[in-house]
Amino acid sequence: MWFVPAHRDELLLRWSELGTSLGRVGPTWDLEGRRLLRSWARWPRRYHNTPHLRACLRHFSQVHNELADPHAVELALWFHDAIYWPWLPRNEEKSALWATRFMQEMGFDETMCEAVSSHVLDTRHQAVPHSVDAQWVVDIDLAILGQNEAVYRQFERDVRSEYRWVRWSRYVKGRSAVLQSFIDRPRIYSTSWFYERYEASARNNLQAALAALARNQLY
Repeated sequence: MWFVPAHRDELLLRWSELGTSLGRVGPTWDLEGRRLLRSWARWPRRYHNTPHLRACLRHFSQVHNELADPHAVELALWFHDAIYWPWLPRNEEKSALWATRFMQEMGFDETMCEAVSSHVLDTRHQAVPHSVDAQWVVDIDLAILGQNEAVYRQFERDVRSEYRWVRWSRYVKGRSAVLQSFIDRPRIYSTSWFYERYEASARNNLQAALAALARNQLY
């Protein structure tokens, strides 16, 4: 099941421009963009959806001059949540595999394929990435944590909606562990650009959300 996402034409144009800059134009490239948007718009996504993709690309546009390989970063952002089923494991691994298969079909070299796949896998947020470009990808993905209170509150509601099938007591335990894992990090954002803009507000948001869960409430 899927629906036509908001900003579909804008995102398809963005995908087409990326293909042009990479020297990959034509029906195969265009079809992949439509496939990606259908996947990003599928039920039960409420946060990991096309507005999140659009937000990531907006942040990318702000920092692309800082990147060693902007094309690899942008491709990684397009694919990082291409597959997202909250009740299934290894979504990032499956998304990375999708990216790799498509890029190989389009004739990208192995270095590029490996870079994009690695960036996607780093959005599992298990550790600080080693490469600087991967740090940018991860910080872009986590930008939501440092947004204003109203935006962050909606984010928490949307995540809960994606996990509405999980019993509340179990959700509180699991979500609290996730939030605490970010609070416990010396830095949430690896790059100075994101750290200076969002670190303080991200910590405030996370602490408030964790406190709400401790009261058995959703922030």
